Amino acid sequence: MKNRAGRDPYAPKRNLSAYLQFQNAMRDTFKAENPTFTFGDLSKYTSTRYAQITIEEKAVWQARAEQDKERYLNEMSNYVPSVGYDQNGNIIAQYPHVTGSKKKQRDPGAPKRNLSAYLLYQNSNRDQFKSDNPGMTFGQLSKYTSCMYRSLTPEEKSEWEERAIRDKARFEEEMKHYVPPHGFDANGNLLAEFAVPRKNSRKNPKDPNMPKRGRGSFVLFTFDERPKIFAESPNIKFTELGAVLGQRWRALPSNERTKYDELAEQDKLRFAREMVIYKERLNEQEQQMRLQQQQLQQHQVAAHPLAHHAIIAHPQIHAHVNEHHGIIQDALYHEHHHASVQEEEFKYVEHHEQTHLHHPVILQEQGQTPVILQEQ
Repeated sequence: MKNRAGRDPYAPKRNLSAYLQFQNAMRDTFKAENPTFTFGDLSKYTSTRYAQITIEEKAVWQARAEQDKERYLNEMSNYVPSVGYDQNGNIIAQYPHVTGSKKKQRDPGAPKRNLSAYLLYQNSNRDQFKSDNPGMTFGQLSKYTSCMYRSLTPEEKSEWEERAIRDKARFEEEMKHYVPPHGFDANGNLLAEFAVPRKNSRKNPKDPNMPKRGRGSFVLFTFDERPKIFAESPNIKFTELGAVLGQRWRALPSNERTKYDELAEQDKLRFAREMVIYKERLNEQEQQMRLQQQQLQQHQVAAHPLAHHAIIAHPQIHAHVNEHHGIIQDALYHEHHHASVQEEEFKYVEHHEQTHLHHPVILQEQGQTPVILQEQ
């Protein structure tokens, strides 16, 4: 049985909204009508089709959503949660999850915090304001809501303040009976000693010579459309620009969109061809680097056989030289440094010939005069 993370697999299935009812019912039909659509394209297309249906058709889906909601509430009234889950079917957090959010982690089973008068007004009127102003962005809608709240009469505003007082009383009453699970304080917040910070993952630096990835059809469309939008609205904001580009892309006829789909396919093939050449070049460089390292080591042995024998015979010196070889191997990757690295390596071996052969590991003291041990 499939289970979403943190939910009791035996809990009643949550009810779906009118839009999700429509989406699930029409998904296969829309996919058959548009076989080349990506997942994102199909989601945008479904949203557009739902916005275009008549009020009567939308009422049918809203009625289905109400029936599904009644079904869910009826099943939840008879639901007995499994061990480790609360009355809503959500997992009880015994051990905190790793999260990158700076916001305090809160017990999902704790009472819902009370809202201010303004937030209650905002939540109650959000859908109405969105339908009255369909072209507004999220930021514009927030400013509009704030202006509408400030324009309320004292009598109207007092109604929302009374609701906020009642919501605060509800929260305080529920908190009196709240029993926090292990790892959370009396207010339902995660204790600091149980917090697990997310590790910062540093990505490997990107090779500047690596081919650029293929661009999608929408990105190619924005290259052509962005200059037109700037010409029409020179002072347009970045967030508004994205919204306008998305609207124009969704409204683009299929025959015009085909042009960008073909360009995206060509760019995808270009990326594949360049990646083949790029990987071949990397393999050649790696083979050349290994060959140069082998030649360098052979030259060292031929030029300084005594020093090579002393280094191999003693593990401490051998490890030191191996570490130095690792540095050389990394430097050889850049061919223009090859000559200087080779010169430094010869100096290093000569230094060992003069100093490390007199190392205490391979010398014995006879009075005050060190003498080199003879080979057995």
